[in-house]
Amino acid sequence: MIEEEKRICQNNAKARHLIMYALSEEEMSKVHAMVNAKEMWDTLALTYEGSKEIKRNKLTMLKRQYEMFAIKDHESIQSMVSHLQVILNSLRSLGSTFSQYEINNKILRILPAKWRAQETALRTSKDLEAMPLKELVGILTIYEQVIQNDVGSTKGKVFALKSS
Repeated sequence: MIEEEKRICQNNAKARHLIMYALSEEEMSKVHAMVNAKEMWDTLALTYEGSKEIKRNKLTMLKRQYEMFAIKDHESIQSMVSHLQVILNSLRSLGSTFSQYEINNKILRILPAKWRAQETALRTSKDLEAMPLKELVGILTIYEQVIQNDVGSTKGKVFALKSS
């Protein structure tokens, strides 16, 4: 039994050392007096992740952000996807995930009305379940550039109709 206690004590010391090594001085001050690595870990988890109730509330709030997420006026595709990725990463860290289809579908649904033709083309010609996000973003970014070039080429031109 003494060997077992010695092994447990050594493992605890190793775990404490690893935890302390990974922390900043400020974080270390919260747990340095604790003898048990499990206590240290639980304290840090509660500090940074919160209780089950806090996690549940964060998850609810993030799911709502995901549901309400929309592209802003004059926001680029890249910027919009970056904002969406922040929400998705936060949801993943709390154990909530979305399928590739759900993410791609979400992006297509929030596009402005002037993108309807592109959305329809993508829905009919591509497998949204298998399409990687970066491929969808690439296609939409190219289309965004085409739209911007079209708008830029018509600016400053005056169109007149001739009547007879």
